[in-house]
Amino acid sequence: MREFVLPAVAFVACSFAQVDVAWAQAATASAPCADSVARAASRQRTEFTGQDRTISALIYRPQIPNGAAVVLLHGGGGARNDAPRFDPHAFQLASRGYHVLVPSYFDAQVGERGGRGAQIRLWSRVGADAVRHVGAMPGVDPTRVALWGYSIGGFLATDGAMGDGHPARVAIGVSTGTDVWDPSRNRRVLPMLLIHGRRDPVISYRSMLDLADSLRARGASVETALIASNEHPLESGAWCEVFDHTRSFLDTHLLTSTAPAAGFALDIR
Repeated sequence: MREFVLPAVAFVACSFAQVDVAWAQAATASAPCADSVARAASRQRTEFTGQDRTISALIYRPQIPNGAAVVLLHGGGGARNDAPRFDPHAFQLASRGYHVLVPSYFDAQVGERGGRGAQIRLWSRVGADAVRHVGAMPGVDPTRVALWGYSIGGFLATDGAMGDGHPARVAIGVSTGTDVWDPSRNRRVLPMLLIHGRRDPVISYRSMLDLADSLRARGASVETALIASNEHPLESGAWCEVFDHTRSFLDTHLLTSTAPAAGFALDIR
């Protein structure tokens, strides 16, 4: 039985205009990570079209692009909760050369008649549209874009990236697993990383391992990393661990000339 509950539509609908106060609070509460570099990037609000919906987003642009990019998908609390938590780490990635897009994918809703599965499939397609959007920006190589997500966003990033024609080069899921939803049957050869706390009380460690097994069985090459956290809403130190693993994986798969290419296996519908 899954314990993870999708948030209600009325709760998740939000604009990035609502997170200004939360950004200020997060900046006060969060200590910099040990390996933080001087800020060399900008942040702006933007929007793009995802599945015929207008999706609000934040774009972090590096002063000196490295040609790669990453899309960060928020968790069940929506962009209002997670954008402030992601913000210092998005700046760190951008300051090292990555374009970073943080979309409010909850802007896309299937309506009252749509079920949970239909909603997850829609959000997965919006994630793919976000990858295409950032991949089309000046200074970005569209073949070097990663899809990253936390909690439900991690499921959308990993299982969603297995879809036919998905543009992500690699995928990373944080604090996610089969407790979110049943994995699809899509098959693809794709490097992935799953990051998890062993005693996460919301999405279990066993659930993460089950997702990893499913992804591997369908063609993905999956690495796992444990972090020193027993909570699902991560504290600042745990986020430093998460993004340390994230950056190492991105650097390996998006910046090196010997990085393996993604590909597709048979797509089973």
